[in-house]
Amino acid sequence: MNKKEKTTKFSKEEAEALYKIIKEYEKNAPESDKEYHDDYYNEYETPIKKKIIISIISKVSSFLPEKQKLEIDKEFLRKKYHTFNNDIDNRVYSVIEKGFSQLKSVEIKYFNMESADFSKRKVEVYYKSRRYTIGYCHLKKGIRKFRTSRIASAKLTNETYQIPKDFDKNQY
Repeated sequence: MNKKEKTTKFSKEEAEALYKIIKEYEKNAPESDKEYHDDYYNEYETPIKKKIIISIISKVSSFLPEKQKLEIDKEFLRKKYHTFNNDIDNRVYSVIEKGFSQLKSVEIKYFNMESADFSKRKVEVYYKSRRYTIGYCHLKKGIRKFRTSRIASAKLTNETYQIPKDFDKNQY
């Protein structure tokens, strides 16, 4: 190590605060280079690229106990998927619409607020709106109502289905 290089030591509180600041910045950072060049940023702002943010997060997280890092990550996920946040991923919603119109089941990654984890499910979509998606869930073996904003990803399958004639969206 040369004289200019120093090892950085963070207190537990500093590492936690720094990790939270970087996670908050990451949440609003552009996903691609194209977004950097849109009118979103003015000529005086130079946004930090997503891959650099992820690298910094990885390094800063090494100063935190794993349990603490996981709790902070879950806190951020709960904010992202909170009931009052109805941001819909348009790519996800277009797959749900396609599955519904073609009567093909959809594999989704769904966020559970309580556990702050994702579960993979195969769903036959019986009803869809930007607020809710209702359908038969193969994991739970029954009809379930999903908050569309909590669906993190969706992939169309080749499996077809029929919507039961007695299905009534108002029962869910």
